[in-house]
Amino acid sequence: MYTPSRTEPHHRPAHRPDAAEHPLVGAWLLSSVAIVDVSGHTLEHPLGQRPTGLLTYTADGHMSVSMLNPDPESGAAAETGTGEPVDTATLFRTSPYLGYAGAYEVMGDLVVHHLHVASLRPWVGTKQERRWRMEGDRLTLLPPTEGTGEEARTPKLVWHRPTGDAT
Repeated sequence: MYTPSRTEPHHRPAHRPDAAEHPLVGAWLLSSVAIVDVSGHTLEHPLGQRPTGLLTYTADGHMSVSMLNPDPESGAAAETGTGEPVDTATLFRTSPYLGYAGAYEVMGDLVVHHLHVASLRPWVGTKQERRWRMEGDRLTLLPPTEGTGEEARTPKLVWHRPTGDAT
């Protein structure tokens, strides 16, 4: 189970990317959310086959993300207000929307989101670490692996740059 660590509210990032030249800066649309096993095989798509989402990184070190399972039948009330850790697949199955915003910093292939606001109250004031890699106009974010050994699971979020059509 992954539990985000606490950070200071309104944390100023120590290592901001180099302004607009950094490849993360800009807007990204959600292509897929998958849970993969240690072999890289997809086990499930907790936000459905056609998730929607927007991720934005600004040149001055701020970020915002919103993700939604557009299926009207998805999600029951999430039991996430207790402070208990919840795995990513369960989180998305029980709550079809996740959003947060704050500052960010980049350290090599690691991006750290310092949450100022979040749709999940226990996440406010925490930091979320993601490994990132870029392939063309695709951005892959990998939150920390959940579980160990053969039971290890990694959330995998794939984003793409929007085309000229903003709809």
